Amino acid sequence: MIKITVDLFSGRPNPSWIINDKRGDDLLEKISKKTKIISKPDKGYDGLGFRGIKLELLGDEDAGKRIPSVFTIANGVAEDQKGSIQIAREIVDQMTRYSKNSMDVFKLTPIDKRIQKIIFGSIDQYEKDLAKIRKYIKIKIKWPVSPTRVTVNDGECYDCKYEESKFNPNFWNADPNVRANNNCYNYGRNWKTNTFAQPGRASGATASSMSCSAVRTAAMNDGLKERCDCLPQSEYPRRMVALVIAPGVDYHWYRKQTGGFWGHKPGGTAARNYDNSGVLITNPETCDRGAGTWLNYTDFCGYFYAGKSVIIS
Repeated sequence: MIKITVDLFSGRPNPSWIINDKRGDDLLEKISKKTKIISKPDKGYDGLGFRGIKLELLGDEDAGKRIPSVFTIANGVAEDQKGSIQIAREIVDQMTRYSKNSMDVFKLTPIDKRIQKIIFGSIDQYEKDLAKIRKYIKIKIKWPVSPTRVTVNDGECYDCKYEESKFNPNFWNADPNVRANNNCYNYGRNWKTNTFAQPGRASGATASSMSCSAVRTAAMNDGLKERCDCLPQSEYPRRMVALVIAPGVDYHWYRKQTGGFWGHKPGGTAARNYDNSGVLITNPETCDRGAGTWLNYTDFCGYFYAGKSVIIS
């Protein structure tokens, strides 16, 4: 058996299913003859958009022979990119056969024709942008040093205050389980739940659609307040967060840090302070949020405060 996970989204859970028939054996046999198409997980592209397909062998009879027990294809670093993309397409082409084998935790992302179309479109764009993606992977970002936590006046809102904290990516990145099980909403609220938190789940109703209005409503039900709806000192520490949407597909959150920049965490990837072009994020409204890609977070939905009473799950 093979667990398949398409690394694609930032907020909602990634599509994931299990291949438990002969096609799985055939797939492993094919990959074992083309080992240049595979790479280690977490070593390739980690920006917004399609980041590859992770394969995990679930039976010990398959593991440790000719291929690793966990590996990734089509993530920008394999030697044979053409072959890697071809296998990725073959896997996605068969995904709806396994709709009943999807993980319970991923019910928010059904294994259906619509998700399949989204994935294919993202793979097409990934292939077109491969040169840009390889360049992105090589970029090294220096993380500015900043104070631990400070209270600041919100210059856009009379008498509103909030707290900015030091950018601390290792908190989210050092442990693979923490990195994989916390997303952009966790990062925005600054709360490690290890549940891949969803707006509205703690308050009883997740977003009805991937739109600004729906995700905003779900998050505000959790306790977030729109910018300039000042939070009292009793809500310390208060965070400034920003929400963007890839219409109909996904959402993404950013959090203001000390030092004049913003941090974020796309899905189960590493926390970082740079955008899809590898540029330090000083303005979430104008940073590269997937511009020119198939999965583009085009809609800026506004700024919010998240006080200590905000519960997420």
